[in-house]
Amino acid sequence: MGIKIHQIITGELENTLAGHLLNSGNHPHIDPDSVLPFGFTRDHVMNDGTQAPGGMVPIPVWLLEGTEKTILIDTGLGDLKEIMDLMGTYGADMLATRSEDQDIVAGLAAHGVAPEDVDIVVLSHLHFDHVGNNHLFPNAKFIVQREEVVQGLTPPRYTQFSYAEYSHHIADVADRIEVIDGDAQIDKGVRLVKIGGHTPGTMVVMVTTDLGTVCLAGDIMYNYRNLELNWPTGSFWDLQDLMKGYDRLHIEADIIIPGHDWQFREEFPSGTIG
Repeated sequence: MGIKIHQIITGELENTLAGHLLNSGNHPHIDPDSVLPFGFTRDHVMNDGTQAPGGMVPIPVWLLEGTEKTILIDTGLGDLKEIMDLMGTYGADMLATRSEDQDIVAGLAAHGVAPEDVDIVVLSHLHFDHVGNNHLFPNAKFIVQREEVVQGLTPPRYTQFSYAEYSHHIADVADRIEVIDGDAQIDKGVRLVKIGGHTPGTMVVMVTTDLGTVCLAGDIMYNYRNLELNWPTGSFWDLQDLMKGYDRLHIEADIIIPGHDWQFREEFPSGTIG
């Protein structure tokens, strides 16, 4: 029997179309409305009162069932006030929300897992919406790509979504970080693949399931439009590496799951793959 993958939502973030599709997907041979990700509208009212194409997107983590070790991919959205205050300081006045059912601890419990049961946390990269609950996992080893560590702890001032004031979420677990450099097999049926592109050390997770090899693409593909149009996100570190990553995923994966798209629940209504 293959591994099962459970999506657990830790909150939602407001995003613009420009953030989800480079140049907002503008092209003379593409219908403008066809590039809108699931749930996006042309007249979304942003948190600061301005109107722009955009919408709210999920911030998931992924629990793997059927592995030898209990593995979690990312830890998701942390304290909302800290996040919104920080983003506002850096000029990104985006709304962060969390409903009663978007709780990481409750989401894990629904699958019979407590935070202290988690053996391995894979941090796909170190942006704020992927590391916010690191502190909840006292017994976990955290796997991070070497190139990502410096970016997360001492980010350059010009980087998006890596904030020096938020680096304590990484420093708090520094003694349990396992640094890797490149691809790695971490369990039978679970392989980490370094892509870069979105950040220097972004990695995706390849999982063997009964449906085939599933790629949890994380932030190299925010949404299904990135996948369908082969069109990159608007947030990247190295565009050439990002697009090479798209090519690699198409070759190595049977199913590709974007990182921040409510359309996932249309494709997998239960929230589980496999």
